[in-house]
Amino acid sequence: MSNITSSIRFRILSLALFAASLIVPATVHAQLAVYAGFSGAPLSGASSNWAPGGLVGIYKQSGHGLGTVSFGGDLRGSFLTRDGFHSYTGAIGPRLSIKAPILPLRPYVEGLVGLGNVQNNNAGSHTNFNYQLVGGLDTTILPRIDWRVVEFAYSAVPTQSVNAKILTTGLVLRIW
Repeated sequence: MSNITSSIRFRILSLALFAASLIVPATVHAQLAVYAGFSGAPLSGASSNWAPGGLVGIYKQSGHGLGTVSFGGDLRGSFLTRDGFHSYTGAIGPRLSIKAPILPLRPYVEGLVGLGNVQNNNAGSHTNFNYQLVGGLDTTILPRIDWRVVEFAYSAVPTQSVNAKILTTGLVLRIW
């Protein structure tokens, strides 16, 4: 049953990523990037104090207007799990990033909404509204590859009383 569930989740995420690439408006100097990272989060309202997991996503944004500010959208999925607990989220929303004039640093902020699926102590899973407030810092390490040095996300599934303060590090591949 687990393989079927994983296959369905993968198909839903793939379809959602494709849909986001069509929804986010294209501009003259648009940038499309995919990313993946390793996450960990202390949790409130869960049976486990700390849950590791992964983060995958895609973002599309305008070129840097006036050389510094860029607007766009992000679509992501996070997967935290430990000891009979899991929190899976899928969210989409606006993204604002700033490119430092000389340094290869790109701080960003996002406000996302979507769905969160929570299972606590194998007591059945429930899918409800999820919101996330995200901030992070990427730095260029190769021409099309960035290191997501750190990302902090506050992710809440209010009806399940589960809140996660997620720290992530990973890689970003800028496609164009």
